[in-house]
Amino acid sequence: MDIEVQDEHEKDTEIKINKRYDDTAESNEEPVIFREKNPEESMALWYWIVGILAVVAILWYGFSAGWFGMRDTLPLVDNSQQVNEIDASNFAEVDSLRIEPGDGFPIEQTLVVSGNLQDGCVYLNDPLQTRDGNIFYVTLDTRTEGDVCTEALVPYERYIPLQVNNLPADVYIVVVNREREITFELEGDNVLDFGAGSDK
Repeated sequence: MDIEVQDEHEKDTEIKINKRYDDTAESNEEPVIFREKNPEESMALWYWIVGILAVVAILWYGFSAGWFGMRDTLPLVDNSQQVNEIDASNFAEVDSLRIEPGDGFPIEQTLVVSGNLQDGCVYLNDPLQTRDGNIFYVTLDTRTEGDVCTEALVPYERYIPLQVNNLPADVYIVVVNREREITFELEGDNVLDFGAGSDK
């Protein structure tokens, strides 16, 4: 009889200990908080991303359009003396000229010169460009390299960007190798006015 009472007492003690352990474990568990996503934070992030992409696009276009003086075009310098020293017999043969206008603003105008070189040993030199008023003078001459040459004509097509930034609206003439001419027109002033609208 005493043994049975002792067993019951041990069972009650074990139940109380287990219950106390469960209560302690439950009290030590950190509550899980589910935070709802704030839509305003998501929109702000998208605004930052779009803004950064817009700035990058504007800078890229500005550099390509020559806003920052880094456009890869021929320098418009006074090289008339150098042009006059070129032997006309070295001028590249010019068969056709055309002007290809660019997109966007400032407007870009590219001169495309096509022709044929005498043989496989004749190469084009870098073109020279200068301007007097509304007349562009472009000189495209050649050089000869090598001893063994193919006798067949070698066709060429050369793209020459004209420096038309900051020019007023007008009709312009392009003279190539002192004899071939082509014209193009700037319908509006090709000038970026960053101060426009700043006066109040």
